[in-house]
Amino acid sequence: MSNHKIGVLLLQMGTPDAPTKGAVRSYLEEFLSDKRVVDTPRWLWLPILHGIILRSRPGKSAALYKKIWREDNNLSPLLHYTQEQKSGIEKILGHDSQVRFAMRYGNPSIEATLDEMLATGLEKLLVYPLYPQFSASTTGSGIDAVHNYFALKRSIPTIRFARPFYGNQLYIKALAKQITKQQKPGNKPFYLFTFHGLPQRHITEGDPYQTHCETTAQNLAKVLNIPSKRWRLTYQSRFGREQWLLPATGDTLAKLPAEGEKRLVVICPGFVSDCLETLEEIAIAGKKTFLDAGGEQFQAIPCLNDSPAWIAALSKMVKAELVGWC
Repeated sequence: MSNHKIGVLLLQMGTPDAPTKGAVRSYLEEFLSDKRVVDTPRWLWLPILHGIILRSRPGKSAALYKKIWREDNNLSPLLHYTQEQKSGIEKILGHDSQVRFAMRYGNPSIEATLDEMLATGLEKLLVYPLYPQFSASTTGSGIDAVHNYFALKRSIPTIRFARPFYGNQLYIKALAKQITKQQKPGNKPFYLFTFHGLPQRHITEGDPYQTHCETTAQNLAKVLNIPSKRWRLTYQSRFGREQWLLPATGDTLAKLPAEGEKRLVVICPGFVSDCLETLEEIAIAGKKTFLDAGGEQFQAIPCLNDSPAWIAALSKMVKAELVGWC
């Protein structure tokens, strides 16, 4: 039996419970109501959210989720691989601690998961966000949710929040191994490292996310021995009218063939599990954009998911954060 007094809580972004309009609407309502995600004044944003977005977007998004939903277990890829990562870490840690995972939005919720952990006699808690690069809208929001949960509790365990692992060599080497293992043989391609975007204003206000993304990309290119002229960093998933980080992934995919880059390998280092943004936005829509623009060969590298190298690396990183406890 695991040591229930020490707990590891893996945090992920979240996923709808099903690829249906209703489930997606519930998920988007929770996600887009978070002030860390959309910091527009509530008096302006909430009428837009409830009056326009939640009426038009859920049906469209549900159709996209259906394209990537797993048929073998009727789960979203994000939920499936997070479960696998949790199980893999649990096996390696053995009896040192109990390992759980929770979603910032959707199920299993942070609140319900912490309820279960506390009921076992939890005394020490390591919160481990599965976001390699820190952003206030992802890691910051997860930290907020944990603090809010304990705000009115009479008893609070000792809590640690793991450091972002954007430059950790265990993570970088696991990424490199995944790329070399999955990459098709042939002529040397051009590499595109695409990360989820953020409003430029957030960076100006002090969010370290862009610097973390650049560090990850540079370290990965170095380990893979990719010359600086053979790779590029871009940002995807723009939302709203505000200026976001550039260059944009979609625009870059459309321009690369005209620049003579007809063979492309795309990596999403900011996601440790495949999800809508990697499987639909990049592997399906992104591929079409590139090929329609004259590209000849497009390969989207799967995320780290449940690869043995990643499970081993993640377990070592978790162990490092547990030093002194286990």
